Amino acid sequence: MVSLHHRNNQHAELNLILLLMKATIHLLFLAVLSLMVMTGPGTVYGQGSGYEFNEQVRLPATSVKNQGNSGTCWSYATLSFLESELLRKERGRYDLSEMYIVREAYLDRAELYVRFHGHLNFGPGAQAWDVLHVMDKEGLVPQKAYPGEQKAGGLPRHGQMDAVLQAYMQEVIKNHNDRLSSSWKEGFRGILDAYLGDAPGKFQVEQNTYEPHKFVNSLGLDPADYMPVTSFENHDFYDWYVFESPDNWSMEQIFNVPLDELVRIVEHSLEQGYSVAWAADVTNPGFNFGKGLAVLPQKSWQEMDAYEQSQVFEHPVKQQAVTMDMRQRDFDQYATTDDHLMHITGMAEDQNGTRYFIVKNSHGSANPYQGYLYVSRAYFRLKTTSLLINRESLPSDIAGQTGK
Repeated sequence: MVSLHHRNNQHAELNLILLLMKATIHLLFLAVLSLMVMTGPGTVYGQGSGYEFNEQVRLPATSVKNQGNSGTCWSYATLSFLESELLRKERGRYDLSEMYIVREAYLDRAELYVRFHGHLNFGPGAQAWDVLHVMDKEGLVPQKAYPGEQKAGGLPRHGQMDAVLQAYMQEVIKNHNDRLSSSWKEGFRGILDAYLGDAPGKFQVEQNTYEPHKFVNSLGLDPADYMPVTSFENHDFYDWYVFESPDNWSMEQIFNVPLDELVRIVEHSLEQGYSVAWAADVTNPGFNFGKGLAVLPQKSWQEMDAYEQSQVFEHPVKQQAVTMDMRQRDFDQYATTDDHLMHITGMAEDQNGTRYFIVKNSHGSANPYQGYLYVSRAYFRLKTTSLLINRESLPSDIAGQTGK
């Protein structure tokens, strides 16, 4: 006969063994899940797809963010780019406030909107260089110092704020009193304060007190170190022109290069340890963040049936050979539009040797690559609208032709 005390001991030991087995199974499951995404140095497998990527360059980057329901990709992508610059320069890991940039850029944009009597695009969209303009004029602040307050479910939700700001500005330019009062600026700031919160004058970082400009100085960031680049043949190559996009409300000039050089600039930058801010059209059916891929199949989407289209994201396909003429045609016909800004942090090849850029997005991490996607070189060639790069990353023969 077994004593009650002994049976209790056996029962406790059995429970302990079961708990350990459950914990072991859980850990094994997590390990297998992670291996579905990353196995070994430089080799990545997509969950549920036949794509295999050999990563040749993978640069450090901060955590993937989520812009929620807001047209602020330009702020998220460019600050991610600057945060990677700080990592490259060994200045530390920072989380910079996207909404501080959004707020200050809105103020600058409203001023220009009034000066142009409303003949200027007014809305939430902007460009990578607008982040530099704010950094130069108003400084930067950490996320903790200015998180922005208009959220739903923890994520930015700007539909109402954008609509109120636009309606307000439309009334301002009607000049109802025959003479425009400068009071409109205080009203505009009041709307921003109501939705995003007051901008901080001073804040603490690691027991040090900073103002936004002094914080930029402490980081060692200089807006003059960066430049925008594009490639369109309706302007002279190796020259500057005002970039033709509705979101270029600040009317910034951009440096124009041939298409092959645009690709070379990105690849050279990555090889030298510099990441790149990337603006592109994402309305093409080949862009699928849910699958973590942006591809340009050789066979057009219109020629494929539904099954063929679904297989594009399941197995590597032959890509189109994109020419400068094709790129210009799509831009001229509005088939390429200036939609979205992201952050290029690396390069990879699939199992067939096709080149891809590794791109960090700002729509959270719920995709097979934890918020990143693999963009084929063909897609990049056809759908890129602009880049923001560190001037130091330019190939020397191109750098000598910038004239700035």
